[in-house]
Amino acid sequence: MGSFFIEYRDPMFGLIILFATIFVISFVNYWWGAYKSKEEKDGIEDFIKRFEIVSDEGEFKSLLKDKTIPLESLALLAHGYSKSGDFEKAIGLYLLALERTKHREQKKYILTELGRTYFSAGFLRRSCEVFLDSLKLHPRNEESLKYLSVSYEKLKEYNRAIEVLDSLEELGAQVTKQRDYLKSLSIIYDYKLSNSEKIKKLTSMLETAPFLQRKIFEFWQVTQTEVDLKLFETFDHKKLLDLLWLADQKWFDISTCKAPLLQEISSARGLIEPIKEDNQYFELEVLSNLNSVGYSKASLNFEYICEECKNSFPVHFNRCPSCQAIESANIEPIITKEIYEENISFQ
Repeated sequence: MGSFFIEYRDPMFGLIILFATIFVISFVNYWWGAYKSKEEKDGIEDFIKRFEIVSDEGEFKSLLKDKTIPLESLALLAHGYSKSGDFEKAIGLYLLALERTKHREQKKYILTELGRTYFSAGFLRRSCEVFLDSLKLHPRNEESLKYLSVSYEKLKEYNRAIEVLDSLEELGAQVTKQRDYLKSLSIIYDYKLSNSEKIKKLTSMLETAPFLQRKIFEFWQVTQTEVDLKLFETFDHKKLLDLLWLADQKWFDISTCKAPLLQEISSARGLIEPIKEDNQYFELEVLSNLNSVGYSKASLNFEYICEECKNSFPVHFNRCPSCQAIESANIEPIITKEIYEENISFQ
């Protein structure tokens, strides 16, 4: 029986088998690569057809047909249009650039920028589709995952947004703060929970997410719920400066609270006598002194500066409109002239 397999011990036969195996593997690998490349190309073409932009401007149409324009120039021009708010042209150029490029890294960049353009334009559902298509080609694209999570958040699909954060966390990103923020939103907008249950759940998260203090105070204010003074005393009142300044005295009389900053605000609003101690805010001290001499035409306005990107905004934000950072608003008071509204009747 052993003599029957004698030819299998021949070195030449072993070499033939080895080279045959290498050839078969190489052949299969080549055709598999070609198949995946064609599948990716067909996917890009289908994607472009789904999002094709039709423009009525002849000059822009001719620009799209000009194949001599370098890909880098198209991407730069699209970025400029996006920054200036001309999103339709930016989208058209990104789609054209996507159609021309054959490099995976370039496709990754263009798809990400296209998704961000749709996001900036307010087409949140479409931006989600673009980011998902981007992730099919590049599953480890952190920028696409980040904006996909924010898009789901703005669509109030909080569970999906949290699932995306799980993927980001697998890539090494720090997402604890974002996850707590999304959980707080899901609690606030859960119609099945009563107001007291919502407050209880939010309060239980304060130890790991102290930035939710503002959320709780805003919830009290919006629902006109009685403030839990014992809990409120533990808050960082600087983070509530604008809310406390504008708080309705009938709902919450801040002058009864003995916290130093609340006494300063009360004095600046003219609710109590001026305090002699140094104020934490120069603006509050000025207003307090003005009230003491009978001048009541000054007030406070507020500017909100992102601690991450340093951009400033006229209204408070939970997520920075520029860099998407969570609870990064630094509140800066500004002394302004009081504006009195007059009821005007046309009768």
